[in-house]
Formats: sequence, structure tokens, C-alpha cells
Amino acid sequence: MNGKHLILALLVLMMLGANAWAYQGMKPGTGHYQGFMADLSQEQQGKIQKLTDAHHEQLFGLQKELNAKQAEMDALLAVAPPDRAAILKLVDDMNALQAKKNILNIEYRIDLTEITGKPLPMNSGKGHGPAAPCPGQMPGPGAPSSGTPQGPGVKPGSPRGS
Repeated sequence: MNGKHLILALLVLMMLGANAWAYQGMKPGTGHYQGFMADLSQEQQGKIQKLTDAHHEQLFGLQKELNAKQAEMDALLAVAPPDRAAILKLVDDMNALQAKKNILNIEYRIDLTEITGKPLPMNSGKGHGPAAPCPGQMPGPGAPSSGTPQGPGVKPGSPRGS
């Protein structure tokens, strides 16, 4: 019984340690753009924090609207026959929301540059995942084909297997 308690205690300690380590990325000057924020004054960091909070609030609001429109789209596409006019109107609405998000993000980047006097890097090299698929990982939809499809169901001489 003591062995089980010891293992449980070690697991809890590991989880707490991982949470503490992960939290470091949430403080100003650390995390995704830590090099960008490292040499800023407290005043600049405060302005950036306030700007970032406002930006996230607006961005999350737009994303909620976009998610609601996507749910509407899913519902419209789930019936037969689909209402083409309603679907195309919804596509226009979703494109407008996405454009608002893009403008909001660009304005945020410009504001950050004005506060700091330096351009925000396009990415920090962190958090963007591997540059190429991991070994054994299949490419996603739209990935370039590596040649003739193979596998079960593809017969030699068929349009897909020739």
C-alpha cells in the first residue's frame, strides 16, 4: 500500500512542478516573445499588458461570433436540400468577421511597435510545432502528393492506382 501512496505522491509533485514551469510563460517578459519584451521598461510592459488584455477581449468576442456563425453553417449544411442563399450570406458574414480579426491583429502589432519602438517579430520560433511532419506522421489534407496512391482499395490499373 505504501508503494501506491509513494507513486501517487510523486505524480502529484510532477504535475505541480509542470504547472509551475508552464506558468512562467504567462508573465510579462517571458513566454512566446520573451526576447521582444526582455529589455522593456516597467511602464512599457504595463502599456503592453493593458493593450494585450483589450486586444484579447475584442479578439475573443469576434471569435465567439465566428464560432456561432460556423454552428449556423453546420446546421444549414446538415439539411437537404441546403438553402444556398442563406449559406452564401453566412459565408459573407464569416468572411467579414475574419477580416475584422485580421485588422484587429494588424492594429495590435502596429500599436506594439509604437510602444516599444521596435517591430514585433513575426514569430519567436517557439510554439509553432515542427517545421515538417514528425516521422511516421501522414501529411494533412491538401498536402502535396508523394506519387501514386497505394493501400487497400487501390487497384493497379484503376484511375487512382495507375
